[in-house]
Amino acid sequence: MRKLLFISLFIISMGCKNSEEKPKELQNLLTKIDKLERQNKQLKDSLSNIEEEFLFSQILIGISDEQVVKVGKKNNIVMLLQTFNRKLPKYEIFKIEGTKEIKIGENNQTRFNYDFIPKSINDNELELLIKIPYGKRIIKIPGKMYFPIKE
Repeated sequence: MRKLLFISLFIISMGCKNSEEKPKELQNLLTKIDKLERQNKQLKDSLSNIEEEFLFSQILIGISDEQVVKVGKKNNIVMLLQTFNRKLPKYEIFKIEGTKEIKIGENNQTRFNYDFIPKSINDNELELLIKIPYGKRIIKIPGKMYFPIKE
């Protein structure tokens, strides 16, 4: 009988010890999960900031196929963003005429062609604007180019 009582007390005391260790182990796991979730959020924020800084750093450049652009003729202007071979989010392309923004296309590449047809010898300016949706904002990248013109 004593042996049975001793064994019962031993099992009960071991059970109590295990039940004390489980909450501590569970609390340690919950603490680690919380820490990992905070680190994951920091990494996501950091990656988002890098992407945003990359988009804000873009410059739009236009290069004519010909040295001199001709009045009344289609002149191909290769439009480039400074990034090499990196896919961009889909963006809209606008031509600026005075205060008007006229949508002329969409793209997601770092390069596109534009047909520039000057109306006169004084029509040597081309102004384009790219609008890239990013999060809840629109990132705008302007490009203003001047070309030598001849009849």
